[in-house]
Amino acid sequence: MKVHLPTFLLLLWLPAQAEPHVVGYERFHSQTPSAEGGALLYSELGCANCHGNSQVAIPRKGPSLENLSSRVDRDWVVKFLKDPNAGREGSTMPHMMHGLAPLEINAITAYLGTLGKELNFKKSRHANAERGSALYHEKGCVACHAPEKKLESKLAVALPNLNEKTDLVSLEYFLSNPSKYRPDGRMPHLALDKQEAIDIAAHLLGYQSSDPRQAPDLKAWPQPEKEMVEQGRALVTKMNCASCHDFSGIQKKELSSITQLSQLGKGSCISIHPTKNHPHYQLSEKQRASLIAYLSNQKPKGQSSQKGHLTFAAMNCYACHSRNGIGGPTPESNAFFIGDKSLGDSGRIPPPLTGIGHKLQHDWLKGVLSGQPDHLVRPYLKTRMPAYPAHAETLTTWLGQLDSITGAKPILSNPKDLEEGRKLLGTQGGVNCITCHHWGDKKSLGIPALDISSLNRRLQPEWFRSYLLDPATYRPGTLMPSLWPEGHSSIPDILDGNTERQIAAIWEFIKDGKGHPTGFPDRSGGKFELVPKDRPIIQRTFFKKAGSKTILVGFPDQIHIAYDGLNAHPSLVWKGRFFDAYNTWFTRAAPFEEPLGKEIFEFPKPEIKGRFRGYRLDASGNPIFQIQSGGRKLEEHFSVSDGKLSRMISWTEGTAPVVTHPKGVEVAKNAKKNTLTFLYSWK
Repeated sequence: MKVHLPTFLLLLWLPAQAEPHVVGYERFHSQTPSAEGGALLYSELGCANCHGNSQVAIPRKGPSLENLSSRVDRDWVVKFLKDPNAGREGSTMPHMMHGLAPLEINAITAYLGTLGKELNFKKSRHANAERGSALYHEKGCVACHAPEKKLESKLAVALPNLNEKTDLVSLEYFLSNPSKYRPDGRMPHLALDKQEAIDIAAHLLGYQSSDPRQAPDLKAWPQPEKEMVEQGRALVTKMNCASCHDFSGIQKKELSSITQLSQLGKGSCISIHPTKNHPHYQLSEKQRASLIAYLSNQKPKGQSSQKGHLTFAAMNCYACHSRNGIGGPTPESNAFFIGDKSLGDSGRIPPPLTGIGHKLQHDWLKGVLSGQPDHLVRPYLKTRMPAYPAHAETLTTWLGQLDSITGAKPILSNPKDLEEGRKLLGTQGGVNCITCHHWGDKKSLGIPALDISSLNRRLQPEWFRSYLLDPATYRPGTLMPSLWPEGHSSIPDILDGNTERQIAAIWEFIKDGKGHPTGFPDRSGGKFELVPKDRPIIQRTFFKKAGSKTILVGFPDQIHIAYDGLNAHPSLVWKGRFFDAYNTWFTRAAPFEEPLGKEIFEFPKPEIKGRFRGYRLDASGNPIFQIQSGGRKLEEHFSVSDGKLSRMISWTEGTAPVVTHPKGVEVAKNAKKNTLTFLYSWK
């Protein structure tokens, strides 16, 4: 009698299909097989190590096996060789030992145990696993690995059972210098000091004692017989392990490139059926289809840009950074990116890599990638930028070529305009850069954004120009305002309001100016109440009801407004005294401020939010706020005369926008073609 088992019961009896886990593939290419996904797998599974033709800038390489017996438990090595997935879930190491007898595997292990010389790690005197847990979750480890060692996301790189694999002191030394053991940079160098490394190691191993000297050591590997070592060496040579790993005296075999689909059939590395002495991958159907698409000459389109994407995906740069709108923290990891809340997302999430090779100067970018401490300019970010010292020059040159922009408009610098640059950077008639940014040893007057006194060492001048003209295009949601909206200056009385000359003057002062921008007040003073007299005063700040991108406008007639620069609408209007700037200028944790006046009226929030595109000033210094709403452009012009606030709204096309008004204020309306004017007055 035949018994027909339900399919799901049959699946429980079959071996689990444990395909290799490549984060970049899972994130961007796992849904639909493609040549692009296949190109990424071809690199990250090590296919290119044997067959060449990788489209990733930094080749994939296996870990160093030197001094393995001093760092890794022998039983774990045997387990891993028999089934890499059993050693670490989703391992990209192919199955190499299928068809080998247990004695042959022991011979290979014996040979691996002779590599290098025995290491004697010096043990630390103190460890704190709780502090290590905080560091693990704050410094960026969870960007690639799951929180608390749990594989909670398809995009998390699983950790092996570290207690089976290694011991406390070995893990500490690995974390202190991972580039020594993982030379391809997929495990980056985080520049941990000795105490940070031992604390994180204690956390990962669950070691709760404060004394690392009491932690158990690795079991010593048995002394092998010479014949067994030689047999293991011969097997390693035959299986071409030197294609991925470095062995003294063993050269890798150069294999021909795969050019025909017939080479992908039975007996190939990616076929369903394994062949003795050949690598075998337990690929998913989609992974196999992606590799076949790539290897059948369906190459990814747009080689230059695609090569850039493939390298960022392979190195998992997208775990922390976005580029061209792709990547960045995932929903699972986002909450672990922390920093200075006053800077919004810019204060906690690493900057985008869009055009990074065009943005940074070669020497500076190389210093960043090399891990030079003085090249890390965002101390408010808890997530630590990793270093790639062995590949810094290669990556820097590659990024420069990748992001090169032909015909980028240069800054037409004029040394004679240097002093105007000093004024423009400052707060006395300038664009208020020092309100948010440090200047050398001078702390910013408001939020603690990065130091701008040495931008000429960091940035390409062409990029600096294009960024100032439209910061939001480079980084959507940035607190950096558009100071020259649509290329128009908001400061008409400096250099005749010429945008190009103003930006060039700022660059000139940053490059060659002496001293600092105007407007750093004497910190020994008392309160700094702003009193509009002859012209309106414009001040950016954090403000209650108006948010973190508030633009305050104080008018001489003692009528003032707070404009919400995030949602592009007026938020408050009040009468009386204007604003005390003391906390905005001097307090490090910039608080949300309030008006000095007592008669405060709040604008209801509009139903349809617009996009703020900056502002400009008319000849009298009154602001004209520029807004993008749907497919049209609007402007809001505010001024005060005879004790009344004038609000004139104009638009390019379509019907009149819906306008809200504050309660308790009398409103008079005047309508013309594509223009509405409202006069607000008080009883």
